[in-house]
Amino acid sequence: MRTALLLLLLFVPASWLFACTIVSGTDRKGQTWAMNNEDFFHTSSNYVNVFPAKDKHTLGYLTLTYGSPQSSVQGGVNEAGLFFDVNALPPPQQYKLRVGKKPFPHGNMLEYMLQHCKSVPEFLALWDTYYLPDLGDQIHIADKYGNLAVIAPDTILQATKQLTSTNFNVCATGPQKQSCWRYPIAQKLLAENGVSHASLLRIAAATSQREFTTSVYTNIYNLSTGEIWFYLAEEYQTPWHTSVADLLKQGNQHILLASKFPQNASQRLAAVLKTNATSQAVSRFLQEGQFKAGQRESLLRMAFLNDFYIDKAFAAANVLFPLWEQYMYTNKRLDSTEVQFTKAEVLAIEGKNKEAMQVLESLRKPSWKPTALLTNLRGTEEANTVIELPGYVGAKSVAVEIKGEYNFLHFMQKTPTGWRLRLKTNREELQYCFYVASKRVLNPTLPVLQNQETAKGDFASFNILRP
Repeated sequence: MRTALLLLLLFVPASWLFACTIVSGTDRKGQTWAMNNEDFFHTSSNYVNVFPAKDKHTLGYLTLTYGSPQSSVQGGVNEAGLFFDVNALPPPQQYKLRVGKKPFPHGNMLEYMLQHCKSVPEFLALWDTYYLPDLGDQIHIADKYGNLAVIAPDTILQATKQLTSTNFNVCATGPQKQSCWRYPIAQKLLAENGVSHASLLRIAAATSQREFTTSVYTNIYNLSTGEIWFYLAEEYQTPWHTSVADLLKQGNQHILLASKFPQNASQRLAAVLKTNATSQAVSRFLQEGQFKAGQRESLLRMAFLNDFYIDKAFAAANVLFPLWEQYMYTNKRLDSTEVQFTKAEVLAIEGKNKEAMQVLESLRKPSWKPTALLTNLRGTEEANTVIELPGYVGAKSVAVEIKGEYNFLHFMQKTPTGWRLRLKTNREELQYCFYVASKRVLNPTLPVLQNQETAKGDFASFNILRP
């Protein structure tokens, strides 16, 4: 998941961002099932892409992407009942399995698998010859015949009854498994309930992140029948129930997943924010919906994550954060330091640097992220790189988003003629853009890279700097 972006995790705690839980197994009837939670900052811009077979030598298949149909493939399934999804792993990861192999020459290897392979053994035979360049992840695959496998960095783990993977090398032992809270929960529920739709749904809900990342969507597949159940945004009551065969009959298409959930509460809140992003309008929506306190926390958190980190709709996010604070007590998984760090970012976006620094200075045990933001706001960083933006002298603040630093904004210092950011970096290349009053801005006097994938999964231009 988020496979094209996983090399850029410098500012993201690997224990929770880009997380996902994947489970596959065979039920008592001999049918094979697979489930995955796709966890990231909440966004409704996910697509189900349908590709019918091109000819008698290929297979029809589905993929899921963020932001646009053309962005990085997050997972998929084909009409033969072959499924895959990917667990992100904390860097650095070196694939020992690639030694002596050739880079895959035919584009995206996993899409090729869906188009040409009918079973896990067929793909593993392909893997004997080729590898995926730049892969730092872990591939979980399953088929309707009951073959299950995880291709980890240093080995291939195969099973036939049950297989679970989360965001650690599944072949590792000891502390890595113990530190992943989702893995033992999934294993315990599998041991108690076996494999079924109901069991996998219970695992999906129990391992949903519900932190600063969330389960953006959940898929449950019966690989033997081709049935699919999609769930959206931490709601597990009303799925979109369809099948691979039914979707393929409708021809080549790209379906916005959220469009299948018009009654989803997070979708309805997003509509409110789009027309009237005020605290009064949001409070009225929550009151009229008679949501319980925990549901309100979930809705406000997801809306904030989307508006602040994905859409950069900072005005709406600044409305949401203080409302969310009122219900944070219901969510025991929230990290208090991360909450205060985020609050400081919200204040800094409003130009309230003094208040932001006070929040960060009040932390008793700050992690490196609040410390880095405090240094940035004070303008005291030992820098080896300077980024400048001329003009906009009347703006309250100017934030810099560096591609890959998904939950860390840099704030520029005002100069007589514009804005300047001094920072220290070891990167060979920085791709970045500016945000002024929620508007995305580039410096036209500097080099620009066109059509680069963003955190949302769509495509945009970035300034580029090679320190």
